[in-house]
Amino acid sequence: MQFPDSYFEEEVRDGFYVSSKMKCCWAAQLEVLDVIDRICKKHNIKYFAEWGTMLGCIRHGGFIPWDDDMDIAMKRMDYEKFQKIVESEMPEGYEILWYSSDENYWDVMMRVINTNFVSYEPEFLDNFHNCPYPAGIDIFPLDYVTNNKEEENIQKELVELVKTVADTNGQGHLTEEELEKFLCLIEATCNQKIERDGNIKNQLYKLLTALYALFGEEDGDRIALIPQYLEHGGSVYPKECYGDFVRMPFDITTIPVPLGYDGVLKRKYGDYMRNVRSGGGHDYPYFDKHDEFLKEHGAEMPTFQYPEGLCERVKNPNFKRSLMQKLQLLSQIHEKLEMLIGYGQHELVQKLFEELQNVAVVIGNSIEKKMGEGIETVTLLEQYCEGVFELYSVVAQNAVTDGSSVRAILDEALQMVLESAERLQVKKEIVFMPYHANHWKAMESVWRAACEEEDCDVKVVPIPYYYKRQMGRALSERCYDGEQFPNYVPITNFLDYNLENNHPDRIYIQNPHDNWDHVLTVHSDYYSTELWKHTEELIYIPWFKTDEIPKTDERAINAMKYYVAMPGVVNADKVIVQSEMMKQSYVDYLSGWAGEDTRSIWEDKILGTGSPLDDINDAQELRPESWQDKKVLLYYISGDGLMEHKEKMFTKMQSSMELFEEQSDKLQIIWLQDLELEQRLGKRVPEILREYKQAVSAAEKKDWITIMEDSEKEMAVKLSDAFYGDGGKSAQLMRSASKPVMLQNVNI
Repeated sequence: MQFPDSYFEEEVRDGFYVSSKMKCCWAAQLEVLDVIDRICKKHNIKYFAEWGTMLGCIRHGGFIPWDDDMDIAMKRMDYEKFQKIVESEMPEGYEILWYSSDENYWDVMMRVINTNFVSYEPEFLDNFHNCPYPAGIDIFPLDYVTNNKEEENIQKELVELVKTVADTNGQGHLTEEELEKFLCLIEATCNQKIERDGNIKNQLYKLLTALYALFGEEDGDRIALIPQYLEHGGSVYPKECYGDFVRMPFDITTIPVPLGYDGVLKRKYGDYMRNVRSGGGHDYPYFDKHDEFLKEHGAEMPTFQYPEGLCERVKNPNFKRSLMQKLQLLSQIHEKLEMLIGYGQHELVQKLFEELQNVAVVIGNSIEKKMGEGIETVTLLEQYCEGVFELYSVVAQNAVTDGSSVRAILDEALQMVLESAERLQVKKEIVFMPYHANHWKAMESVWRAACEEEDCDVKVVPIPYYYKRQMGRALSERCYDGEQFPNYVPITNFLDYNLENNHPDRIYIQNPHDNWDHVLTVHSDYYSTELWKHTEELIYIPWFKTDEIPKTDERAINAMKYYVAMPGVVNADKVIVQSEMMKQSYVDYLSGWAGEDTRSIWEDKILGTGSPLDDINDAQELRPESWQDKKVLLYYISGDGLMEHKEKMFTKMQSSMELFEEQSDKLQIIWLQDLELEQRLGKRVPEILREYKQAVSAAEKKDWITIMEDSEKEMAVKLSDAFYGDGGKSAQLMRSASKPVMLQNVNI
């Protein structure tokens, strides 16, 4: 699969921080899915997104931000067909885990993985996008539920018996006599011979699978993941829900979801558009257990640690102090020159005169770079250089043998330079060092405020960055976004800006990782460790906002290790975060990470004064003038809703439009089109598609309705004040933007 480099970068999705490390693991799983997808297409096998993968597809347009695995399902006939051909079709290195092929794997569902072990081999990392961990897909079988309740109860009792014996015996909890008693009971009840000298657990699981698949489509009108249904009271669905599928966007690809996904998700999750950061049968993130295993075996992956001696560091001198130190260097050369003239060391004297001129020129250039031309001190330095040249000419002719007189002349000229340098009024300099142009909004309001400060030079110096290959063994070509910033932002190229010479009063950064991100690194000259030395105040402003993090949100707290316990936070003099609550989250996390004795450091350093992103309100600027006095409502009808409710949906649409029209002097409607609607409806319910198109055509003629395509949904969200309609990605984006969302009920 082809992924843009940007896919692997950290992101905040629906208020949750997703690390670049997790993005690489997502990509690896998508590679496994792609293999399965190609096999299924080749052999005409139908599969469906399942569990959180289906929910993520519908609600988030991809992975659930706080989830880290993928699940799919197949009807039993397709599932068994897939089992028969999968091993011969899988690429080298892949493995299929299920009870029949792996004696250590006991589950009725199958799992396809790309490896069994953590691998740092270059080829593996290239193939799986910097993810060294096993990545896989869980495949669940879908079976039919009998309409006969008595038969279902018998099925449930048999499943419970067989599974209990299989698992209990597998754990060594049964004596030989107890096992034999149960096996005889199972044989008599199920009419199934169990070979005592064979793998008993394997035979029992084979029987268990047959019991799950006991009923066919002719026996019932409902379908389910039978193990969950029988053992845990899981949901059942009308079999029409899984009658067919439609491919829907999932991150950079598409995935098949059941045509009746709305009904499936409602039965699984209730209000499935409500975010709940819990669930899943494993720890999050899954790769932590692999890292812990590596640590136990002496192969721990390096992580950023709180540096010792942090409080003992000393910043480099600012421009004025550095300038005076450089001028004092000239005085020291004068002293050596006096001595060498007295000793008659003509060659060394010549070199020192050259050194005097070189140092003076460098100092003059540094002043002009910092303060511009026409500075008195530079003029005096030029006069000093002329005097140096004249003295050298005299000394070269052996006309002077007394070094003290030469030194006196040079000292007098230098004193004039020193006095002028002392009088220099150096402007305050503030430098913004973003790396991504698309993160600029998180700095812009601070930059605008800095530009309004009196007697202050403000510069925007985008810094170069690189994408890591093979976990940092190689780097991409240099990336530089300097030409992608808004036209009204004057850009200083990093090649033209001498950080050490300028020593700005304040530097703002928005990348906290230095080289500790899994995917991206800035140039080493711009690590926060280096920047701290070259400014009086280094300030880190995160380019993103997340939801607030309560102490009960373990997944969000776990994610903080990837953006809070980082060099930029540690090295910055100040860190500006979105709220006092977020400040406390930072302080608590960092105190736990670096030690409770550091709490006062974080309390002083971190400021919960608000994110500059809160200052952005471009909706009014983007809206047409005719909308300025109106509320803007984002309206969305899904293809699934039309297929499920048909004429009832059109009745709902008509009543909604009538209500909107009554308020059209106060209300502007953005009708967002479903990306896959035409493809979905055209093949299955063309008459519904025709009726829908007629409704859209009629709406286009009304000046209080604007039709926008799905590709414009992010702009639609910016323009809108509230949402009404079917659930989906657009509704989720509105919720993430803290805008009201009301999901329609076609029955009301």
